[in-house]
Amino acid sequence: MQNIDFYERKNIRIVPPQINTIDPEYYPRLAQNTPREAERIRKKATRAFFLISSLCIVSFTIGIIIGIKFSGGAQREIVDKKTFNAMTEIGNKFSNFIKERPTETGARENPFPKKSFPYVVKLRTEYDHAASQKIAAFLSHKGHTVILTKNNDNYSIYIGPYKNAGDAETALKKISAYQKYSLAENMRIIKR
Repeated sequence: MQNIDFYERKNIRIVPPQINTIDPEYYPRLAQNTPREAERIRKKATRAFFLISSLCIVSFTIGIIIGIKFSGGAQREIVDKKTFNAMTEIGNKFSNFIKERPTETGARENPFPKKSFPYVVKLRTEYDHAASQKIAAFLSHKGHTVILTKNNDNYSIYIGPYKNAGDAETALKKISAYQKYSLAENMRIIKR
């Protein structure tokens, strides 16, 4: 049966007191506390989930190890040699990725040691930066090894090095045949 006031023909309801009439600062305080409270609850839940999942993983692993050990006897190894070696190799590969590599200049060996390659062809004239780059690019394009050395503002150009004087003489004849830059009269073979 409904609670009806027959005199006014309306439902009789008890209106709850308005919160904002009792405490006008209720909603602003609630708005400030809600994000902090939610963050605190989220952190607690994350910690609890991490703890529970780590305990599950540890207990599962311990259970497998104990099961293997007891089922195989005292002499049974938990990991066979093949698996152990494979896992060690994987660990070594990853540790090689992580290790710091020495810098390029320190790690690179001299590809042309003086004892093995004592002869070079030197251009007598020194050139400025732009000209030396053009000549070096031209000679490199023709298949020669070119070395530029800086002397104050000018550059010296060396071609080679070569193992013996015969190889250096052959390279000198080849370079003399080039028409571009007229290098023929400007070259000589020297020992390093």
